[in-house]
Amino acid sequence: MSGLFNEEPTIVVRRQQLDVQTLSAPPETLPELGDSGQLIENLAVYGSPLLNAATELLGTLVTLPRQGEPRDLERFRQQVLDGIANFKRRGLYLDYHPSVIDRACFVLCATFDEIILYTEWGQRARWENHSLLSKVFNQRNGGEVFFVLLEKACQQPAKLADFIELQYVLIMLGFKGRYRHVEPGALHDIKSDVYGILRHYREESPLPIPRTPELNTHTQPKKPLSIAKIVTVSCVLLGGGYFASEYWYHTRSDALLSQFATLDLSEVNLAKTNQDLVYVSTEQDLGLLPLNETENVEATTPASVTVVWEILLAVFSESADAMRLSNNLSKSGYDTYSVESDSGIEVILDAGNNLKAIKKLKNELNVRYGLNATIRRAQQ
Repeated sequence: MSGLFNEEPTIVVRRQQLDVQTLSAPPETLPELGDSGQLIENLAVYGSPLLNAATELLGTLVTLPRQGEPRDLERFRQQVLDGIANFKRRGLYLDYHPSVIDRACFVLCATFDEIILYTEWGQRARWENHSLLSKVFNQRNGGEVFFVLLEKACQQPAKLADFIELQYVLIMLGFKGRYRHVEPGALHDIKSDVYGILRHYREESPLPIPRTPELNTHTQPKKPLSIAKIVTVSCVLLGGGYFASEYWYHTRSDALLSQFATLDLSEVNLAKTNQDLVYVSTEQDLGLLPLNETENVEATTPASVTVVWEILLAVFSESADAMRLSNNLSKSGYDTYSVESDSGIEVILDAGNNLKAIKKLKNELNVRYGLNATIRRAQQ
């Protein structure tokens, strides 16, 4: 390192020119944001192959001031050394003299050492005792040698423009070296001079802006319903169901009550209560006459014999329940009475002898009062 770039004669190696007529430039592709790992690994957006080879190390340098202390400092140091070794291996396949690659590794190690050393965790870990320069080049004066290399390279910019550009990028990333504790104007002058040299060998072209992948509009998640909308819809459904059931109930009940209102109860004599039921069996009932002699038998039946029916409304075990039903029926004009029997207290309504009208009356009472009334012959 003492001879700097004067150790060996610099050989100008020109890159092979592509045949413009036979080969066409590939279409420009913008980097995607999704595969960031592959993007950093194979990023080739600079005009300098040396910068492209150092892209991974430059990305690490950018994040160092914002990173916390590594959990395993020795492992982190080894990872940086592996990155330097990979950069050197890639540089061997580029069109540079080996000394240029060695100097590039030197300035990268010096930049890593300085940036880490001036972090809080770097000071606590005593990074200067196990710096990268001491490991790779057995030197500790990276802040001085960096600018000596830059000064020598600026003397032959046509041959070392890529190396000068690498050093300029490292200075812009925060490397100060021997100018850290002096007036900042001196370092600004160096930046300005180096930038003026590079402008003669580089075209100003902005880096391509990473393109954000277009989202598929057909797979956008639907916005969930708010609580207010859910409550409103639930109230509308419940209210609609309630009014529909009420409408159906009134429609059905009105039709049923109108049918009972048309019942003819004029022939039902509710005042007859003391008539005995007498039924005389005919010879046809006993099987003594054929069917064609029915008319003769009916003629012989006494006309004065009538059948009186009564309606058994309900049977209760408590007299209070029987009285309650009798009072409800009396309010509607029905004359009932109670009789004690073996099965309980029977509530009875005398219905007369018109069986057809009595059946209609029984059905009306069952529907109107929720009874299970039955018709039977009047008891003596």
